[in-house]
Amino acid sequence: MKKIFTSLLILFISFGFSLKEKEDITHWKVSKESVVEILGKTNVNQFECAALGYQGNDILIETLSPEKHIAHWSGEIVLNSTNFNCYNKLMTKDFHETVRAEEHPEIRVRFLDLVRTNPNTPSESLKGNVEITLAGVCRRFPISCQLQIKQNGKTTLSGKQTVTFSDFSINPPVKFFGTVKVQNEIQVQFGLVLEQI
Repeated sequence: MKKIFTSLLILFISFGFSLKEKEDITHWKVSKESVVEILGKTNVNQFECAALGYQGNDILIETLSPEKHIAHWSGEIVLNSTNFNCYNKLMTKDFHETVRAEEHPEIRVRFLDLVRTNPNTPSESLKGNVEITLAGVCRRFPISCQLQIKQNGKTTLSGKQTVTFSDFSINPPVKFFGTVKVQNEIQVQFGLVLEQI
């Protein structure tokens, strides 16, 4: 009888631990409605280059840990370098040359361990790290994103990250015999539209 009781106790404890450790995983598809832009300045004006023709279908993963009441987000979006348009033919050409679009056809934004501390709220700031790959060089940065859960079934994840050309071993462009100089600092800005799958 004692052996049966011990066995049942071990089984119950093991079952309890298995329940405690179970994680809830949600997959989010990044919609083609999403926006990714690179913003910068020259000594003359400002410029904005947007990723056009993004087809979506990249996946972000949300892993909920019930016992900790937090969720971790991860995933990657991949953009075609030549699809970035600066709304000026000359500036677009310069941008493609600067990021070596032919040699490195992809710009990647990879989210690492974004932490959501209040999974039951419709709006929250997520903090973690992001890896940006530009011109074949990958760099990691701390980031804060804003998550908005909407009633129409879609969710948005938005944020921005300031980086420099030199972070990616790129020399800021200088044009027209040095009269136009692009500043080293640029900003990667995104507004991802997510659909739960």
